[in-house]
Amino acid sequence: MVFRAWVVILMVFLGFPQMAQAEILTSSNVQIAWKVVNRFRLFRDPSIFVQQEQAWREYGRHMDARSGNSEDNALLYYNSSVLGTEHMLNDRRIPFTKILRTKFDWRGWAAGAVNGTCWNEKQRRHTACGDIENYLNPTSHQIQIQLKPMTSNVLIAESNCFWRVGVAPEIKAPCDQTVTADLPYPGGATISVNAEGERPISIDAKVKDVLILGFGDSFASGEGNPDIPVQLDEVRRTQNMYPARTNSDISGSATWLDQLCHRSLYSYQLRAALQIGLENPHGSVTFMGYSCSGASIDKGILGPQSYVEYVSDVDAKGNETTARPVTGSKRDSQLYWALRELCKVDPVKNGANWQCPNQQFRRTVDLVFLSVGGNDVGFGNLVAWTTLRDGASSVLAKFFGATVSANQFSANVKENLGPAYARLAQALEASIPLKTGDVPYDASHVILTAYPDILADETGRICAGVDGSGKPEDAYPANQSLDRFSSWLVVSQDKLSAAHAQLDVLQRRMGQLAEANGWTYAGRAYGDDPFRGHGFCAQRQTHLDDPAEQLMIPCWGKAARPTLTCQSGIFGQGTGWRPYDPATENYPYALRQRWVRSFNDAVMILNQKVVDRFGQIDERASQAAFSETTGAMHPSAEGHASMADAMLMDIRPEVAKLFAE
Repeated sequence: MVFRAWVVILMVFLGFPQMAQAEILTSSNVQIAWKVVNRFRLFRDPSIFVQQEQAWREYGRHMDARSGNSEDNALLYYNSSVLGTEHMLNDRRIPFTKILRTKFDWRGWAAGAVNGTCWNEKQRRHTACGDIENYLNPTSHQIQIQLKPMTSNVLIAESNCFWRVGVAPEIKAPCDQTVTADLPYPGGATISVNAEGERPISIDAKVKDVLILGFGDSFASGEGNPDIPVQLDEVRRTQNMYPARTNSDISGSATWLDQLCHRSLYSYQLRAALQIGLENPHGSVTFMGYSCSGASIDKGILGPQSYVEYVSDVDAKGNETTARPVTGSKRDSQLYWALRELCKVDPVKNGANWQCPNQQFRRTVDLVFLSVGGNDVGFGNLVAWTTLRDGASSVLAKFFGATVSANQFSANVKENLGPAYARLAQALEASIPLKTGDVPYDASHVILTAYPDILADETGRICAGVDGSGKPEDAYPANQSLDRFSSWLVVSQDKLSAAHAQLDVLQRRMGQLAEANGWTYAGRAYGDDPFRGHGFCAQRQTHLDDPAEQLMIPCWGKAARPTLTCQSGIFGQGTGWRPYDPATENYPYALRQRWVRSFNDAVMILNQKVVDRFGQIDERASQAAFSETTGAMHPSAEGHASMADAMLMDIRPEVAKLFAE
């Protein structure tokens, strides 16, 4: 017995393996957790994605803290994630408080991100992160790895761990520390970890990368929401009444991710793709957006278009200055732009369609986001018919591309939209490698998004307009929202109601045609009415003193009524800006009731000018082309975020299948 006792003591003293203390790390007391660092690969700078992720999670924490049913709060968070993230990033106030931020950037979050993407504007390709092959087919993804204790009594803080990812060199770090490594793509690798002297635990890890293309018009590009808005001066004025740019030359223009297309980081297509990346920690999204303001199916997606940027020149006699839109070359179409990046060789024209010779694609596409149809049936023309004063000059009508009455718009929807969508469906099938499993072309992965109802006030009713009651025109908020151009624009109730009725006609037809072509119709952007209470004339009545809620544009001087724009001459004499200072109180991306850019907003945010052939601003041509109205009647950043949320509610089940493959 004595001998056996000494043996036991000796075994303990010598640390005999069979008598060793319990292991620090086992598969039952810890789990290996990992996530991709930058899950939205359009961002060249990973810190931009981290900023978005932090804002999204902060919004989630606020939702968790809300009173009420936890399941309802979770559902609200799930279905409003993009809008919530936008509010966390661009709220002038500390979110969910009335406290103004001391370091608020009036330009918006995208101003600090626009130069940190993989989009090369000079080449108009996704090559700012290397060549297109590297963008489409990365060799690895940077990941973060950490240990997740499964029980409360796991003590890992004082131990060192040894991490291995595939055949990469070993990483030594404290066991409670997050480590960063590269995970090979597409094959993945085994991630293993052990404390010193212990057996490793391991998991197999693999990144699923989803490729999304974005095609479409101004509602998809982000029109009305430049990445860096124009800056206005406190002293300089236009017509001695209205705000003027701080820099009067081209350097003072608003900045876009793509200048010609007015494509920005606020685009709902981009924000939806980004949110998909946020929600899938073991995946990533490669996004290639080509949407362009002014695009239609034939002139924009399938063929060249006229852009919304203008240049000026003198006429043949050298006497009169004219403004004309910048136009693209024969190859300047969204479908060609996509193919020249997807295809390993130069695309070729096969009949009416661009194609990749012998299907030499760099990779297949998972989803196509699509917003188009409005320009094909004359939505902008309908807006012109609705707002132009009777007898307005033909020059104005020409600028808007002529007017289309409500009846003619309805006829266009019924007669023109079907053939146009059919041509687009045929072209996409012939050109885009949209493969799912054994299906060589999966049309259901083309996601056509509805247009929102942008004509409602804060109560959800149609914006009120001149109705023959004798009230001054400027008594109506809708007319206050375009007071800078009140000499040639006015909102009348009968025309606005007639135009509003056509929105339902358009949406129902789009849904029918999407089904006919096998596409998925993301109709919630209209059907769920997310813009209810947020149209172009909406105001938060309890905060009318907030500059963000003002519908009137700042002007210098006086007028006969508070709601009337400043008047020139003896009636307008006086000093000072009203209703707010354009230099210090202009907040393009602050939260507000309206989610639609008004004509006044276009001046305050874009202030677009016509440029001559020497790159100088041509004020005379700008006035002739009414270029300052560019961007009006399009969703704000909040509106785009809401559209992204609406689309995601329609497609999340299919997205989940993609990441489960």
